[in-house]
Order: sequence, then C-alpha cells, then structure tokens
Amino acid sequence: MGDRAAGAPATSPTGIHRLGGTARAPRTLVPALLAAIAYVDPGNFGVNISSGSEHGYALVWVVVFASLSAMVIQYLAAKLGMVTGRSLAEHSAARYPGVGRVLLWAQAEVVVVMTDLAEIVGGAIALRLLFGVPLVVGAVVVTAFSLVVLALTVRGRSHFDSVVLVLLVVIVASLVWQVGVADVDSVALLRSVVPGPLEGSAALLAVGIVGATVMPHALHFHSAATRGTDTGREPQDARLDTPADAGGPGPRVGQAERLRAGRQTVRSVVVAMTVAGAANVSLVVFSAGLPGGSGASIDSAYAALQANVGQVAATVLAVALLASGLASTLVGVQTGDVVMEGFGRRPISPLVRRGLAVVPALVILGLGVAPTTALVWSQVVLSFALPGTLVPLLLFTRDPRLMGALANRRPTTAVAAVITAVIVGLCAYLVVSGG
Repeated sequence: MGDRAAGAPATSPTGIHRLGGTARAPRTLVPALLAAIAYVDPGNFGVNISSGSEHGYALVWVVVFASLSAMVIQYLAAKLGMVTGRSLAEHSAARYPGVGRVLLWAQAEVVVVMTDLAEIVGGAIALRLLFGVPLVVGAVVVTAFSLVVLALTVRGRSHFDSVVLVLLVVIVASLVWQVGVADVDSVALLRSVVPGPLEGSAALLAVGIVGATVMPHALHFHSAATRGTDTGREPQDARLDTPADAGGPGPRVGQAERLRAGRQTVRSVVVAMTVAGAANVSLVVFSAGLPGGSGASIDSAYAALQANVGQVAATVLAVALLASGLASTLVGVQTGDVVMEGFGRRPISPLVRRGLAVVPALVILGLGVAPTTALVWSQVVLSFALPGTLVPLLLFTRDPRLMGALANRRPTTAVAAVITAVIVGLCAYLVVSGG
C-alpha cells in the first residue's frame, strides 16, 4: 500500500477504523465485543452442538483452551492495530512482499470464504427452522440483510456497531437461557475441564472447535477495528513508530499513554472473550443434555428441544442462531474489505464481495450437503489456516521497532508460541489419526 502522509487517517471504505468510538464505553471495548461475534457465529453452533450431542461434556476442555487462547491472540491483534495504525493484513503485505504476500493473501481469502460460508449457511438454517424458508432462499435473504445494514454507513452516522452489539446480546441471552432450562450435571461439567483423549469423531470436532473459537478472520478484523483507539486520535502512519524509518518528527503518543491503553485493551479483550467463551460452553452444555440418539445437528437439536422442552426453547435456539448468522455476516463483510484493502492495496465494493460470498453457500446447499456438516468442516479448514495468521501476528507484536513500549514481553511471546504449537499439533493429530 502506498505511504500515507504523516498524520493522515488510515481510512477504509467501510470506515472500520472508526468503530468503538463511544463516549460511555472504553474505546477498546466496542471493537473487542464486535470481534467476539466471530466466536459465536453459526460455525460455533455447528461444532459445539455436534460435540455436546456426540460426546457430552468430553470436549468442554477444548472450548476452555480455545477461549483462553483467544484472549491472548485477540489482545495481540488489538494491540497491533492500536499502536501502529495499520491492520494485520497491511503489515503482512508490507513485511512479506512478492510470493510471501500472495501466499498470505490467498490464505486470508480462504479464511474469509469459509467464514462467509458458515455465516450464510447458519442464517439459512435458522430461517428454515423459524419460518420454513428454503435453505437457498434463506442464504440470499441473509446476504441481502448484510447489504442493507452496510448501506446505513454511507450517509451520516454508522449504525453497524449498534446493530451488531444488539444481536450479540440476543445471542448470549438466548444461550444462557438454554442452559437454564437444560439438565446440567455440574460435577461432570467441572471434571470435563481436564483434557481427555480424542477418540473417534472427537478429534475432528476438537479441531473444528479451535477453528470456530480462535478464528483467524477475527484477528484481521480486530487489528483494523482498533486503529487509532489508543488516545482517541486518528491513527498515524505506522512508520512514525519506527525511528529508523521516520521521515520527520511527526506526532508521537507518549509511553505512559500507550501503556495505559495497553492495560485497557487487556481488560476489554478479557471481558469480550469471557462473554464469547460462556456462550460456547453453553452450546455444549445444553446439547449434552438432549435425549440420547437425538442426533448431532442443529436441526435435530431443534427437534429434540421442541419435543422434550417445548416450542419456546426450540424457538429461542433458532432465534439465537439467526442473530448469530446476521451479526457474523456483517463482521464478515467488513473483514473481507480489510483483507482486500491490506493485501490488494485497493478496496472492493461490498456489493461485489457479498455477491461472491453467497456463491459457495448456494453451491453447498444446492448439492444437498448436510448444513451442519458444512458448518463443521468450514471450521476445520479455519483451524488449519490459523498458523498462517498467528505466526505473522506474533512476529509483528514482538518487534520493539514496530511496537515500542507495547512490544510483547517474553512470557507473552512464549504463551502465544505454545498456543500456536498446540493448534498445529491438534491439526497434525487429526491428519495422522485419519479423523
């Protein structure tokens, strides 16, 4: 991407860097909550309901590991954008030109496609459960909804963040209510926090849970959403934070302000990821309480709730899934714009991107692939793509020339490296075990 003039805002056609600028909440909290949508998208519904139905509480430890890992990783992504004023995609394109840039861009686009697939398919499932809408028609409706909301950002104040946050509240409240009416074995649930063996389909679902929880596209989104949130001023050219590259004095943010902003970012990420983690555990817990033999799919979970708990419980689940699909598709289109702007050095029309995004979902649904199966496998692909996002993020945030006072300390780098190694290990185990 061409160099910006010193002091020029890092803008995007979608205005994503302006997200989170509220007067009553910390400037880092709203972007963190928006990123948390990625952790409760339809892919999470698919893998967590399947794992609870097939294995009870046995995979809760994977959800806990993934949620704790997300706190660390999302903090790094938020910090990168906050300090440098550039997104992860922009840094990756600049640091790894040529073939490296092309490969990372291709990986990021695969992530966006798989994420869009889960969002659109999940929303279509919800519309079918609630209103009997055919899956293909439902996919088109979800896509159209995202375009309508994004159009609201064109004139005047953006309503994107408000709509997404309201949908997040609906999702979390619905899932917590589901746990309240479920038959929960508290002792077994506590024991399930301890890691156990991954037998049969457990390995596949564990990898899917990691991909659904530590989502690579959320790292791109969060790094872009926090640009310029450290002191309330617009972000500066990232080169101003690197004395060796600075072309002039330029405005600088004081070290004390940066450290204070860093602590605020930690608190915001912990709050947001705790909310998302609780929602994911809720999905496993309520599905584990369904009658045996009810099946490992969203449709069968809906039917089991309808038959054993009542229509209200089944409807609440479908409403939560619909809110998840609608909210995550909004975040998804923003993420696609961030990736294209960062790697491709030019934006793409949201209308064009949404039109392209719906094609894989229509093909999958048109071929008659089981929707929940499509959701699970989309999250497995995301898990395999994670290292290509985590490694550059870790390298950037540990660089003191780029990050200054907020460069990773050694323990932070070590923890992030262990997380990456565990994720790679899980993916390797899935391949070796033939799961």
